[in-house]
Amino acid sequence: MDKTQLETFLTIVEQKSYSKTANLLNVTQPTVTARIKNLELELSCSLFERVGRKIVPTKEGTVFFEYATNILTYMNHSKEVTKHSNFPEIRIGFSPGYSYSFMTELLNAIITIENLNITIIEGEDSCSLNEQILSGELDLVFTRNVSAHRPEIITEYLFDNNLVVVLGKDHTLAEKDKLAIGDLEGETLISYRRKSNLWNEIDQKLVGVPDIKRIDVDNNEMLMTIIESGIGIGITPSLGIHRLKKNDIVVRKMKDISNIPNRVYVQYRKSSIIAAPVKKIIYSIINHEMEVTCN
Repeated sequence: MDKTQLETFLTIVEQKSYSKTANLLNVTQPTVTARIKNLELELSCSLFERVGRKIVPTKEGTVFFEYATNILTYMNHSKEVTKHSNFPEIRIGFSPGYSYSFMTELLNAIITIENLNITIIEGEDSCSLNEQILSGELDLVFTRNVSAHRPEIITEYLFDNNLVVVLGKDHTLAEKDKLAIGDLEGETLISYRRKSNLWNEIDQKLVGVPDIKRIDVDNNEMLMTIIESGIGIGITPSLGIHRLKKNDIVVRKMKDISNIPNRVYVQYRKSSIIAAPVKKIIYSIINHEMEVTCN
């Protein structure tokens, strides 16, 4: 069993065709057929059958699909680990909504780790980040929900990143100590990434509130800038508030919104090469959250 056989098998499952697979892999159809026959001989079973015009996995092929996916992931990851064993790289993914000050403190902690390459991305949402760590695209992710249990992935709960309401200092609602959902009637609500699961939960709480105007922006920093200017109200995780902006905005709790679960989980790939730096990165994030809570 080798990488080309596994890639060929997985491509056939996706394309449901030997000829399309051959075109995608830039090989002849007999080559595709030979690879699958050799794989079937090794596994002592048939992996595909024809249903109409489509090629679909047999019962055994369906079972083998998950194993093939994992094996190929292990192969690709072990290649990267070996390549960077003396100078490892960690690919980190975050859910949207962390402030620049949070990311700056994280980077300050990271640059103290010698002989380490770091790639940081902001994912579309937690679901996409979970898919990326399972596929081997990322080594470490911070999300609001966890992926399916896999033995190669370690999952730890860190803390709650509660949602809060943010307003400009001169906004009329800034005079209230606590806000209710009804207070949003007729207000302009600034949001970002409204297609995410988190915003779906927020919108469910807002059903029935009349005359809410909507402005959707690209990211959390843009939201904070607009709020600071006095236009509208924002809803954001508490770690999305820039420390330096705290004197320019008002932060309020809204019971129905703050009760929406928004836990921060860390998930990372088991690897002795990256174990120490991963722990240091996690500790820096926990320390940041504790400082924010205390302040």
